[in-house]
Amino acid sequence: MGATINISLTSSQVALVNQLVKRLGFANRSELFRALIRWISQQPKVIEEITTWPFQQSPATRDRKKILTAFKRTGIYSRKFLADLEEGLKNSDYFD
Repeated sequence: MGATINISLTSSQVALVNQLVKRLGFANRSELFRALIRWISQQPKVIEEITTWPFQQSPATRDRKKILTAFKRTGIYSRKFLADLEEGLKNSDYFD
């Protein structure tokens, strides 16, 4: 078996993971994440898109409001995504 990693998720993300595990018939959450990683690793187009995400480097500022405002201004992110981003920025050690 490989290494163990820990991730922090919002309650809504945990609910989605649990729903996917049950709906797709995985034995547990780890199996779901391993399947997702295997799938992503076999999708060159997905990997290319991921490498162009704006999250590839630390933000130029540590001002949460400025970062959130910049994402909102693009007009391409959903309200749910922006709410998750805001929560993530609040919980990030980078801003401490």
